[in-house]
Amino acid sequence: MPQSFGLWLIKIQMKHIFIIVTLIVCTTFVGCSGNVPLGGRITFTDNGEPLSEGTIGFVSGTNQARGDIDKDGKYTLGFQSAGNGLPKGEYKIYIQAVQVELQMGADENGDGEPDIVDRKETPLIDKKYANPDTSGLTFTVDGKTKTFDIKVERGTATEKK
Repeated sequence: MPQSFGLWLIKIQMKHIFIIVTLIVCTTFVGCSGNVPLGGRITFTDNGEPLSEGTIGFVSGTNQARGDIDKDGKYTLGFQSAGNGLPKGEYKIYIQAVQVELQMGADENGDGEPDIVDRKETPLIDKKYANPDTSGLTFTVDGKTKTFDIKVERGTATEKK
């Protein structure tokens, strides 16, 4: 066999190694992992109005994706960054939505800012939704469904902090 055939064979093998390494790097570092984009709308069960603020989270083992809820009740989930979706799997869901009212008073500590005299938190939704283990909300990310709309019950209690 001519010596050039041996060099050609080595070049071919090196090319295959390069392709394999490139695929591994792409999958690990660049995000070719197959995250599924997911979003939806959250509304109240009593009148269909949107939940106009808060955050939503999907939890599965060590995976957690979250998103902000906008004024129209819409959300988009992000796993590693906002809006980039989440890996396939079974997820428990939590929603946190609290309206905070601060009563401000005189600047008694001398920092140039009014002091907080009272803080009142009013849950916008039932407190069960704040915990993925008590919310009763679950979703299976299968890659086919890209929208998940949720109906929630209103909050009833007012708490002082």
